[in-house]
Amino acid sequence: MSGMNFHRIQIFVLTLIVISATIRAEVPGTMNYQGRLTDAEGNPIADMPHNLTFRIYDEANTILWEESHTITTTEGLFTVQLGSNGSPLTADIFGFAEGRLGITVDADPEITPRTKLGTVPYAFRAGSVQADDIVNGPGVAAYSGAFYVYLDDQAITVLGSSTITCPAAGYVLATAHGRIATMPQHTSGVNSYAIVGISDVATALPGNQDLDFQIPPAAPSGLYAFPFGMTSMFTVTAPGTYTYYYLAYEFSGSVSVADMQLNLVYFPTAYGEVDPVPPPVKESEGDLSAGPGEPIPPIGDILQADPAESNIARLERELAAMKTRIEAIQHRLDSCNLD
Repeated sequence: MSGMNFHRIQIFVLTLIVISATIRAEVPGTMNYQGRLTDAEGNPIADMPHNLTFRIYDEANTILWEESHTITTTEGLFTVQLGSNGSPLTADIFGFAEGRLGITVDADPEITPRTKLGTVPYAFRAGSVQADDIVNGPGVAAYSGAFYVYLDDQAITVLGSSTITCPAAGYVLATAHGRIATMPQHTSGVNSYAIVGISDVATALPGNQDLDFQIPPAAPSGLYAFPFGMTSMFTVTAPGTYTYYYLAYEFSGSVSVADMQLNLVYFPTAYGEVDPVPPPVKESEGDLSAGPGEPIPPIGDILQADPAESNIARLERELAAMKTRIEAIQHRLDSCNLD
């Protein structure tokens, strides 16, 4: 080591300051640093152990943090984990506008100029939640129920609801899932028919949330169960508390819902166009509500005839599709026989 002029040793940082930052649930943390030791001509110094002392300064050149590491270079290159040798990095170290990292090699004076800290180290401040983060960040709320809910005949049934407090205007994404079934069972000759959806009022479903569940009268008696899921995006126009409802409406038969889950996520901003949730459609179009917030009219008798007609049309389409597939299979078989 004698005879080497360390006053002329410089560090050329390969990655400005941070390769990666390890941010744990608790502060303090550590930060990886990589650099290269050279002489004045840019040649790597001898590969042997060196003692490096790292210091972080604020704008007033006050030392906020200090730690020493013994490193061995490879062609001048070294990697060190700052904060791992007795002086952990904490959030308050990066609580200033601009800081710089000073490095001393062995007994030489500190290398100049000091390295300006980049933006990545300030991620350590994420260890503590700031007031602005609470105001501007997303948030969640959820309702869960594993029991069976038997739907009221020709009436809205509230399967569950969840309330979320939005700190500002924005959007609430609502998602829901469950299992709908004919409980106690579907009876042959009866049309088991219900709809489910998500709404921002307890008495009506939006026009895109009246999702159908139907077991036709021709189906054999028995238990029928199906999983389902849905989603909707609601616009929040002002700060406040908002409640969203997981609703169902039974037109006929005996229908129940179980394993309900309603999730709400608040987002403060949008990065694309958000279409408004459509209002309930008119009764003549087959929906169950006359308007938002109004009681559900008893229109089950009117709608019971429509499903049978739609079933006939659906069966006709399926039969036509089956016929087309059979003809295609026969054509392939004929081709094979010719070969």
